[in-house]
Amino acid sequence: MGGLCRRLRWIWMARLRMVGCRPRRWPRFVTGVTVGWRWCCTGRIDVELEAEFGKLAGEFDAVVTENGAVLLIGDEVRELARPVDVLLADWLAGRGVPVRRGRVLLACEAADADAVRHGVDELGLDCQLLRNRSALMVLPAGVSKGTGLVAAVGELGISPHNAIAVGDAENDLALLEAAEVGVAVANAVLSLRRHADLVLDEPDGRGVASLLTGPLVTGELPVRPARRRVAIGRFSDGDLATVPGAQANILVCGPTGAGKSHLAGLLVERWVSAGYTVLVLDMEGDHIGLDRLHNTVVIGERGLPSVPELLTIVRQQALSVVVDMSGVSESAKFDYLRMLASVIDEVRATSGLPHWIVVDEAHVALAEGGTTADVFRPQDRGYCLVTYRPDQLTSSVLAAVDFTLAVTGADRVVAGQYEQESATATLRETGDLERPLVVAARRTPHRRHWHKYVTEPLPSHRWFYFRHPDKGPAGAAANVEDFARRLAEADPKVIEFHLTRGDFSRWFTSTIQDRRIADLAAALERNLLRHRALDIDHARIRLIDYIEGSYQLNDT
Repeated sequence: MGGLCRRLRWIWMARLRMVGCRPRRWPRFVTGVTVGWRWCCTGRIDVELEAEFGKLAGEFDAVVTENGAVLLIGDEVRELARPVDVLLADWLAGRGVPVRRGRVLLACEAADADAVRHGVDELGLDCQLLRNRSALMVLPAGVSKGTGLVAAVGELGISPHNAIAVGDAENDLALLEAAEVGVAVANAVLSLRRHADLVLDEPDGRGVASLLTGPLVTGELPVRPARRRVAIGRFSDGDLATVPGAQANILVCGPTGAGKSHLAGLLVERWVSAGYTVLVLDMEGDHIGLDRLHNTVVIGERGLPSVPELLTIVRQQALSVVVDMSGVSESAKFDYLRMLASVIDEVRATSGLPHWIVVDEAHVALAEGGTTADVFRPQDRGYCLVTYRPDQLTSSVLAAVDFTLAVTGADRVVAGQYEQESATATLRETGDLERPLVVAARRTPHRRHWHKYVTEPLPSHRWFYFRHPDKGPAGAAANVEDFARRLAEADPKVIEFHLTRGDFSRWFTSTIQDRRIADLAAALERNLLRHRALDIDHARIRLIDYIEGSYQLNDT
């Protein structure tokens, strides 16, 4: 999410009676490149606020009144719930209980709570009673400042994860829970101080003023609420292993085939499930299985969208996006990254989205002298970098890493209906010791994109080199399609040579990372070792048929 203020558009929520001044005297907060949104959430009735404070809605980008039941934006007034039944107001008035009607709620005194509760029960109404220190509000069930916040940010095109809430009373609990960071002033009620992510040193308006001019708002002090952390596995002592939901940079590293993609995909799953928006720059098609997640799309198979189109999807539709670059050339990938990197920080500064940018093969984009090392800004936080060569990252990028997940191995497990990898890793926060953990199973399958192995040549050190046992080199396959063609033409002695050595299964396991074909090849290899009488042509045909069926070679 990148510094809680420098790069994000914020919604400032403060109770007017705490501030103790007319809102027209408030400045428009400008912090770094971010213009903060002024937003007010109060339990008071809007007509009473208007009488006391003047042109309220014109001084704020949005105002939520009546404890989340009414939304004011400009000249528009919108009731977010059906009004409390007028029968209750009449019932209370008939029994001498003072009551004021708003557009939706009824306002009473807390001392009359028993009488109000009796009236709700006798009339059979679906209402809730909510205290605000000495005041009592009667609201439709389910309405709170938290629901008001969600409605308001939806209208403004902002995520609740880009909001900070400040409160002092019981009715602020839901508000603090809905915002990314919940803050209580020093004289807040005990229950609010106990649940707040941060308790200020000063009371009332002085506390709010100190917050808005302090290190949290300027971005100097990252706040990572414990309640926003996401679980990714368990440490060896049984404790949950967690990482922040936002405001951090995470490095995922480890050798090829150890389970980096599994772990990176798990992080995306957990962030998306928690309501964060993620942009995955998928260089090799390792994350296309994430399209099964809610509000997540994979694009790129039919060509990369323009950068403005991509940012519109992220910003206006608030979707998480996996950009599959496996089907384009290396030069096209780098051109696309440069164009994206030149504008992504401005987009994040004005909309707060995406909260996370996952860069696969990060050593390519962020190496010393790399294609976009001087454009992407991990120092602003909200980056997850995935690489098997962390030593090649720039020193400034490495210095910006807050958490390092080093993958140490992977095993095959069954998670739901999918067979997938389960990784082991170590987690280290900067300045702390490493702790070993077992990574949790994923909900989505880890599906590699077959295009990058079929039509695109692999690096020469990853080719399959055929060899005749007597004559030496017998050609090389640069990809799967090339492998199938050369296998069809190979001398039976070449095939027998590689089957006895286990070369086919080893290549499909380590390079192609397709365990289905690797398992078939391994079965053929074992059969040959057992009997030494295997029909080589039969093995050849079975393997070719399986490859062509799996990778749709006849269609390419």
